[in-house]
Amino acid sequence: MRFALWLTHECIVVTGKQLIPKGKPVIFAANHQNALMDPLAVACTNPLQSVWLARADIFKSKVARIFLAYLKMVPVYRIRDGKDNLSNNEQIFQQVTHVLEEQLSIALFPEAAHSGRRQMLPHRKAIPRIALEAEAKNHFKLDLQIQPVGIYYSHYWKFNRQMIVIYGKPIAVDDFREEYAENPQKAMISLRDLIYNRLAPLTLQINSESLYEDYERLRQVAGKKYSQTHFFSQNKYLQQFNSDQNLIHFLEKLEADFPDDFHTLIEELNRYFQAISETNSPDELVEHISNSSWMKFYGNLIVAILSLPLFCFGFVFNAIPFFIPRNFLRQKVKNITFLSTFNFGAGLILFPLVYLIEAFFLQSITHLWIITIPAFLLMPFAGKYAWQLQGFYQRMFWDLKYLSGNKTFRNKLNQLISRRRNLVDQILAKINRDVGP
Repeated sequence: MRFALWLTHECIVVTGKQLIPKGKPVIFAANHQNALMDPLAVACTNPLQSVWLARADIFKSKVARIFLAYLKMVPVYRIRDGKDNLSNNEQIFQQVTHVLEEQLSIALFPEAAHSGRRQMLPHRKAIPRIALEAEAKNHFKLDLQIQPVGIYYSHYWKFNRQMIVIYGKPIAVDDFREEYAENPQKAMISLRDLIYNRLAPLTLQINSESLYEDYERLRQVAGKKYSQTHFFSQNKYLQQFNSDQNLIHFLEKLEADFPDDFHTLIEELNRYFQAISETNSPDELVEHISNSSWMKFYGNLIVAILSLPLFCFGFVFNAIPFFIPRNFLRQKVKNITFLSTFNFGAGLILFPLVYLIEAFFLQSITHLWIITIPAFLLMPFAGKYAWQLQGFYQRMFWDLKYLSGNKTFRNKLNQLISRRRNLVDQILAKINRDVGP
C-alpha cells in the first residue's frame, strides 16, 4: 500500500510523527475528506496497526465483512443505519475498549462522514464516549491518548497529487477525569470540542459555505505569490500548505472586517474566470505562459527529446490499466468523493495484472529473461515518470502555442496575463493594507 501511494502521489509529506505516544493506548482522530484514501493516509504513515471503526453500511455483504475484518475494521452504526441497529454499538465499543486495554490503538473519524471539501464537518461524540468510558472502566489508569491527525490533498481525485499528513499534539484523556465524575455528558462535549480545536490547525479549513468556491479560486490565483512573500517551512510543500492556511485566515478576516473590499475582490475574481472561460484558457495555462520565452522553450526541447524514450516506455506499459478505470469504469462511481478511492482500488488490481500479461508477451517476443525481468520491474516507475513528463510536454505545447501564435491570439493571452497579475496584486494589497499580516 505504501508503494502504491508513492506511485500515485507527487509527494507524501509526513510531519509530527515523533508526537505519537509510545507504549500507551492511542485513538487516532483524523479529518475526513476523501473516502477510503483517508484511512490509508493514516495507516501508511505511522508504525502502529490500528483497529479502524468504519461506517456500518460498507459491511453489508458477507464477503465485505470477512475482508474488512481481516483488515482490522469493525462497523459503527449511525442513526441512518436504523434505530434498531444502534444497540449493536455497545458490543463494538466493548471490543475496542479491550483493544485499548491491551495498550494498542484504534482509529476513527470524529466527523463520522466525509465531505470532499476543505471544511471539517461538526464532530460527533463517538471518540469522547469510547475514550472516557474506557478510562472510567479502568479507573483512569490506561493513560489513553487521543492523537489528532490532519490530512491534506492538493486535489481530491486527480492523479499525482500532493498529500500531507500532520500528527499534532496528543490529548490526555485523564485531564477530563474530574469533569467526567461530575457530569459525563459535559465531559464528552468538552473533549469533543478540544479534539476539533486541536485538529483544525492541522488542516486547510475554509469556513464559508456560500463563498467556498470563491475562496478556493482566491487561493489558486494568489497562493504561490503569497507564499513567496512569507516564510513558514524549509519543506516546499509544507511552505505552500502553511502559506495557504495563512492566506485563507486573512481572507476570512478581510471578509469579516472589510466586506465591501472583499466583495470587490470577488467581483474581479469572477470577471477574470469568466474571461478565461470565454477564451478556453485555463488559469494554469495563463499562469504558466506568463514566464514563457523562446530560450526556455529550446532548453526544454532538448530535455523533451532526451526523455522521450522513457516516456514512451512508461506510456506503452501503463496506458491500459491507467485509462480503463478513468474512461470506461468511471460511470460506476455515483458519488464523486469516492472517485479517488475507486481509481486507487481498481489500480491495485489492474496494474499488477496488466504488468504480468505485458511481461508474458514481452518474453514470448524476445525469449530473453534478461530483458523481460528488468522491464517488468521498471514498469511502475516508468509509468510514474511518464505521467510527470506528460505534464512537462503539455506545458511545452502551451509555450509553443503562445510564442508562435498570431498577434491577435498573443494579445488576448497577454491581456489575461495582465488581468491575472493585477488581480493577484489587488488581493495581496488589500490583505496587507486592511488586515496587515
